[in-house]
Amino acid sequence: MRNYLVTGAFILVALIVLGSSGYLYYEYYGKPRCEACGMIITSEMDANYVITDTNTNQRIWACCAGCMLRLASAHPDMHIEALDSWYATSAPKIIIDITSGQVSSVVPSSTRLLLGSKISNSCVSNRIAINETSTQLLLLNGHNPDNPLSPFKTVVPNETPALNISTALLPLKAKGIQYVPPSATFLAGIAIAGVAVLAVGVLAWKKLLTPLAAKP
Repeated sequence: MRNYLVTGAFILVALIVLGSSGYLYYEYYGKPRCEACGMIITSEMDANYVITDTNTNQRIWACCAGCMLRLASAHPDMHIEALDSWYATSAPKIIIDITSGQVSSVVPSSTRLLLGSKISNSCVSNRIAINETSTQLLLLNGHNPDNPLSPFKTVVPNETPALNISTALLPLKAKGIQYVPPSATFLAGIAIAGVAVLAVGVLAWKKLLTPLAAKP
C-alpha cells in the first residue's frame, strides 16, 4: 500500500508541476502586459491606448500614459492613439507620433500628461488630458465616474505636474523598461521536468500493477 501511495503522490506532484508551468506561461505570455511595468492589460487599458511600433508595425501595450512614453526607450518610432482620461470617447482621440525617440507630432497641442506617479510612484496616478478643462477636472476629481473606460478609480495626488508630451518624454524614456518576464526557456524547463516526473510515476504505477495482472 505504501508503494501505491508514494507512486500516486509522485504522479500528483508531476501534474501540479505541469499545470503550474502551463498557468505561468499563460499568465506571462498569453496575456498582454504593459511592456514598461508588467501590469496585465485590461480591456479598459486596451481601449485607452493603441500603440504601434512603426518600424515593425506591431502592437505594443502600456497600462498608462506614463508607461506609454517609457516605451520609447525600446521603440523609438511609435504611433499612439490615446483617449482623454476624463472624456474618453466623448472627445477626439489624442494622436502622438514619436520618431527617432523624439516627439514629432501631438494633436491637439493642448494635450497634457498628468504624471501622478512622480508623486505616488504608482502607474494608477497617471492620466492624459486633451485640454485645460480636462486637466483641471482630472486634477480635482482623479477620474470621471461616468467614464466606463477609466481603468483607474484613484484620486490624482496633490501637486501632480501637468506636462506637455515633449517635456514628459525625456525623463520617462530615461526611466525605460524595467519589467522582465520569466524566461520562456525556464518555464519550458519546468514543464519538461514535470513530464519526466510524470513518466517515471506512470512507469512505477504500471510496475506495481503488473504483479496483480499476472495473478490467475
